[in-house]
Amino acid sequence: MDRLQDSRVKIGEERVSLVQPTLARLLAAALAISVFLVGFDIIYGRFFYRDIDDILRGIQIRQFLDYGGWYDLTIRGIDMPGPYVSPWSRLIDLPYVAIARVLQLALAPEDAIAWAFRLWQPVLLLAFCLLWIGSVLNLSRPRVEIEPLHIVAAFALMPLTLWEFTPGRIDHHNVQIVMLMVAVYGISCWSYSGGLIAGLGVVLSFLVGLELAPVLAVLLLGPCLAFVFGVKGGRRLLAGLATSAIVVSLLAGLIFLGPHRMMATECDAFSAPYISALLGFSVVILPAALFLGRAGRWARLIYLAVAAMLLIGALALVFPSCLAGPYAFIEPMVRSLWLDRVQQERSVLDFYREGEFIKVACIAGLAVVALAVLPSMRRQMRAAHAPFVIVFATGVALLLLTLIQTRFMRFPAALVLLVLPTVWSGVKERWPGARTALVASAGGCLVCVVSLWLAVPQRKPVLELLDYMTVDLCTNIDPSPLRGLPPGRIVAPSSLGLFLLDRLPPGMTINSISFHRAAPGMRAMFDVFLSMDSETRKRAAAPFDYLAVCRYDVAPYIENDTLFARLMRGGEWPGLTLIHDGPPGSPRFFRIDHARFE
Repeated sequence: MDRLQDSRVKIGEERVSLVQPTLARLLAAALAISVFLVGFDIIYGRFFYRDIDDILRGIQIRQFLDYGGWYDLTIRGIDMPGPYVSPWSRLIDLPYVAIARVLQLALAPEDAIAWAFRLWQPVLLLAFCLLWIGSVLNLSRPRVEIEPLHIVAAFALMPLTLWEFTPGRIDHHNVQIVMLMVAVYGISCWSYSGGLIAGLGVVLSFLVGLELAPVLAVLLLGPCLAFVFGVKGGRRLLAGLATSAIVVSLLAGLIFLGPHRMMATECDAFSAPYISALLGFSVVILPAALFLGRAGRWARLIYLAVAAMLLIGALALVFPSCLAGPYAFIEPMVRSLWLDRVQQERSVLDFYREGEFIKVACIAGLAVVALAVLPSMRRQMRAAHAPFVIVFATGVALLLLTLIQTRFMRFPAALVLLVLPTVWSGVKERWPGARTALVASAGGCLVCVVSLWLAVPQRKPVLELLDYMTVDLCTNIDPSPLRGLPPGRIVAPSSLGLFLLDRLPPGMTINSISFHRAAPGMRAMFDVFLSMDSETRKRAAAPFDYLAVCRYDVAPYIENDTLFARLMRGGEWPGLTLIHDGPPGSPRFFRIDHARFE
């Protein structure tokens, strides 16, 4: 009997072995469906997720290879005025840089980088598959036997997650998914060593990005509640989690931030506020795990509640600027003209408006699974199977966040579908309420999806003036007309600025890109190109020497009264001397004569 029956899986005592024969079959099933979906993404040619994040990450990696500076995250070529300092972690850059350095021994530098950008994602995908299988084995046993068919069904329902592992996808979300699975696998082990693993995943997830902070808070709260209610093994896991969080926070800070940034307050990136929060959490938890094991439930609860309130209060007093969130510094005008128009900042209703049915279908499928497992959840709670409950609660939190803000859509499938084998077995073996829950959840979700589809009007794809500023429509970018000109600053729409960035001659800079830390540059861009007040335009254009805009075949309904609309149609403007003009789809370059500029 080779179904890992001999694997040691007692909760709180031992872990599932990852070397049993069944693992090979499960891993083969996971990789087969993953490669199929990723291959479909590549063959389709559009690349579901690839976006401007990949472009800027590529620029950051290339500049590190060219200039070095491990702790210097300044992106050269941007002057808003003022430098653009990236909030992104070198942890993501490191494997690409290492692979490129090795490949440069045999390939040209650009070829080495191009291959590095394609080779790392399969490694991450393999890590994800192994962690997912290890987690589902830990969470499902001893009652549910995991079959390859379970794996195929689960992975077939998570294209929004697996497409993050498409070769060329060098943004940080695939690593975030892997780090989340590291944390989940650690929780599923429900042991001291599992706590160490979970702490590693949590801290490195914070280091990579802050998007998952609310979800990681749920994941950390779960073991605390298990400890309060005296769940067997909870104290040991909590001790490992706290120990790991202390060590990894300090080491990761020193390695990837340096002492200066560890002490800095950057509300949108891993820095002093978040390091302090993790260290504070650990300092609160570790004594409880070590010394309150024999205390009563109320004593443990009171200690943790009081300590948590004191910690939150202290963090609020020391880092008050972060209470407004990571985007507080973005001016209201930039927020309304740019950030509020970005789809990932909107609710799932935007998928209905845009007619993106595949996303709606994937999210609805997760909702069916989450609802269908509820009868089994009561059984898990009665059995004090804390890892199952914690991971499920975290997955539900991710699913709810996705409904509110679609930036989370790539994450919930990885966690919610860990309970799919339990749902499957419950239906197959006729557990009480299992079939009724599945039918009711499927019917309810179908009614909800169809009702919203009928109620939410779909938008026709009509380009507005702002879309021409932020969407990549300039396909033929040739910066050669800038060569030979005196060095200077260029004001350009953020979409064009990003694609000019790594093509600029030495000494030339652009003012903005479509990222939140470039908000000051975007403010200048909007004032120059869209303002109807000449004094506002002059003031915004004062720091710049040149102006660039892409020439488009503009829709006739777009009014021609702004500087941007007139120039992109091929027109002129007082105080702008044409340097180079091109056909539609290519940039126009101008020199700014501030004495005559209106």
